[in-house]
Amino acid sequence: MAVETGEVRELVDFAPEDFLVTSFYLNVDAREFPSPQHVEKSLDSLLHAANIEREQVEKDLSHKASESLRADLDKIERFVKEKFRRTDTNGLAIFSCSAQNFWEVLQLPNRVESRVVFGPRPRVAPIATFLSHTKPTAILLTDRKRARIITMKGSDVKEWADLEDRMIERSKAGGWSQMRYQRHADEWAKHHVDHAAELVLRLEQHYPFDWLILGTEVEVESDLIKGLHPYVKDRIIGYIHVRLDAPLSEVVERAAAVREEAEAKLIDNLIQQIQEYAGAGGRGTIGLSATIEALNEQKVHILLVQEGFEEPGAECPNCGLLIAERRDTCPACNEPAKPVENIVDSAIQKAFELGSNVEVATEYDKLQPIQCIGSIMYY
Repeated sequence: MAVETGEVRELVDFAPEDFLVTSFYLNVDAREFPSPQHVEKSLDSLLHAANIEREQVEKDLSHKASESLRADLDKIERFVKEKFRRTDTNGLAIFSCSAQNFWEVLQLPNRVESRVVFGPRPRVAPIATFLSHTKPTAILLTDRKRARIITMKGSDVKEWADLEDRMIERSKAGGWSQMRYQRHADEWAKHHVDHAAELVLRLEQHYPFDWLILGTEVEVESDLIKGLHPYVKDRIIGYIHVRLDAPLSEVVERAAAVREEAEAKLIDNLIQQIQEYAGAGGRGTIGLSATIEALNEQKVHILLVQEGFEEPGAECPNCGLLIAERRDTCPACNEPAKPVENIVDSAIQKAFELGSNVEVATEYDKLQPIQCIGSIMYY
């Protein structure tokens, strides 16, 4: 399935009392694991290591909580070996808590690092890059007579051929008289551009999207933009020029180029804003220490991270404080702190849990001006 930010936030909100969640990631990139046998061998190795860790974790768990983790790993193994089909998937993520009948499978087009994590919530930080660069996008193609609406979410592409039918049916269900319905049909013929704009707003209710791409004749472009609701007008990121009857593959290819350009522009703008806001009392943070401090204070609105950036640190199991250095004791509550190999991963996880937006720069050394990590705060 495709996954978006809202769905991930629902995942991290799942925090079962007295039980742990198993977060499973498997790299199934065909370039590295060309056959099912290669994937199965990697799976067996990963599960072997996971069971060793599980035995350590179980020492502090109840019998029911221990059984839940064992059931998680058994169910994951059966799913991968018996039901999983790679198709265009390069990364597989599974989140499970058997005691609570919790089970989510995400098949991703990008590779992930194979790992298994047992924790109080699903560990979603490893899919931050995917989320940052696959924002749900709507494409509206229209002229004076016809319209096409297409959506892109990750690798999922859908053309909404029935959206007009859905809208009419919903309106009729609301009690429209036949005369009013006929007048609406007449207005559709006379004012198609306005109606296309209305369809986009209706689409947002069926399929929430972050970005909008328009493709229309030059002479109606102004009218179309004017007719769009402000709620969706602010989401326009660019325009494409294709025939209205162009093959879907051509439309998607043109739109993907626009989206890629918008993603690069977004990162550039965030770097500039963070630099402008940073300073004493400012709304921006530059560098790991300042950014983690802002996360601990729950002030981060947007977290910006360089892909692949890693630094050691520590976490406090007692109060949840993130620490941007190796420490044995939590400076906040003086309880023992747990060292972690990559505190950046923990920072991304915490940002998702707080409901912050997370953006990841994939271009090499793009975030050097802000020391590979920074944020814009609420205040």
